[in-house]
Amino acid sequence: MTRAFDLRRRPLSRVALAALGLVAAVAQAPAVAQEEAASAGGSRKGIAVIPRISVSETWTDNLALSPDNSRDRAFITTVSPGVTIASSSGAIRGSFDYTLDGIVYAKSERDSRLQNQLSTRFTAELVQTALYVDVTGNISQQAISAFGQQSPDGTLDSPNRTETRMLQVSPYWRGRLGSAATFELRATGQMRDSSEGGAGAASGSGNSKEGSLMLNLAGPAGRQLNWGLNASTSRMHFEQTGIDYRTTSVVGSLNWVPDIDWMLGVTGGRERSDYFGPETTSVYGANLRWSPGPRTKLAADWQHHSYGNSHNLSFEHRMSQLALRVNSSQSVNTGETPTQATNYQLLDLQFSGTEPDPVKRDALVRALLAALGLSPNSFSGAGFLSNTATLQRRTDVSLIWSGPRLTTTFSANDNNSRRINTAPTGSGDLALTDRVRQRGATVSVGYRLTPLANANLSYSRQNSRGDGVGGNDMRSLTANVTLRLGPRSDAAFGLRQTKFDDTSLFANSYQEHAIYASLTQRF
Repeated sequence: MTRAFDLRRRPLSRVALAALGLVAAVAQAPAVAQEEAASAGGSRKGIAVIPRISVSETWTDNLALSPDNSRDRAFITTVSPGVTIASSSGAIRGSFDYTLDGIVYAKSERDSRLQNQLSTRFTAELVQTALYVDVTGNISQQAISAFGQQSPDGTLDSPNRTETRMLQVSPYWRGRLGSAATFELRATGQMRDSSEGGAGAASGSGNSKEGSLMLNLAGPAGRQLNWGLNASTSRMHFEQTGIDYRTTSVVGSLNWVPDIDWMLGVTGGRERSDYFGPETTSVYGANLRWSPGPRTKLAADWQHHSYGNSHNLSFEHRMSQLALRVNSSQSVNTGETPTQATNYQLLDLQFSGTEPDPVKRDALVRALLAALGLSPNSFSGAGFLSNTATLQRRTDVSLIWSGPRLTTTFSANDNNSRRINTAPTGSGDLALTDRVRQRGATVSVGYRLTPLANANLSYSRQNSRGDGVGGNDMRSLTANVTLRLGPRSDAAFGLRQTKFDDTSLFANSYQEHAIYASLTQRF
């Protein structure tokens, strides 16, 4: 039977209440203002506001992701009001995208619930050319444990998923010290937390706080040989374990620019950290930048640290029909922060040459993703919550090719997370094993059947392993058709098949099949 919508299980957060109020206010804006925005190509005075609502219905033969002999068939109804706001001019520039999912289960005893989705990043110029503040926020569904049950859809009833929230605020001051140097003084505060959930090794909350203060000095721009000085201090605190990590460093740099395409540099200094107990050591490194044109960028950095060397190698190349991004990095990580490009970022990179206006480009990219039935924020690799600092080595490849009728995307990653301290702490994955390796890949092919209809086929595979604890492997195949019903309306119909093989301590293997349909209306 259909259960009444029960909000007691997960009350509305302040973010959800504020976003709902914003959606309601935008939806009731005067029609004249909407017509003016539409006549300006979706932008009025550099600001685009696009409210929307989606309704989807899914039938699944395994809501609880149980073994074959105890499947729980159910219908899932999801109502998702949302809004996208983008600003490309004025004192505030950036984007805000929020969706509230109301999920109701029919023919099941599962309680109805709410899910929040938020992706926002903007910069406010408080004092012209001097004082700024960057704000970044994210709310999403996250796997708690790499060894717990993985699922392809956040509406399914998996005990290994939780809602994670991240807010980062970073005010900074830029200026000049006469003609001798430029400076940037920046403070950053970041909070992560998650809803309760999970059991056993999956019960680690991953809640953490981090604060830092940094001063950057650099010689006057335009010189062939230039210098820089960076002084920083940071502290990170994990609530569940009570662990605090502090790092302070002073590092100087010398950079050589032989021509406009190249930059070579070396760094050196001192660093105090307490990952293995308080110690002060030397740090040194080298870096390289190569940018032969606006379509190609190569950057490489390497630095020696006592707790493990860090590096970052990135390559981006954009052509008329293709965008490629490759990244390899190793650094201390305090939370799951994927570095590979999302579908949205790849398309945004591809169209940056043909549509310089970020507001119009945002509308173009989102319309294309909706037509292809692709998730804007899709990553390959689910990650996991950690309640200790890790040394993370990650390699990612992302590619998108779009032709007149055919669009293909591919992304793959290989992620190794190693506990920095020698003794297990807390109850997360890194209390069971000192190393977690996750690999994933997704390939998607979209074909334009008619000017108003597109077909999409997507296959993804995700694998997690840990020393001494086994692992799991999830494969998912999705096929869908999207239809453009009008200038602001889209419909989608699809099928999904998922197989999850689990050889870890939890042994939660399952198979799931689903049929779904959705309707989206933008205003």
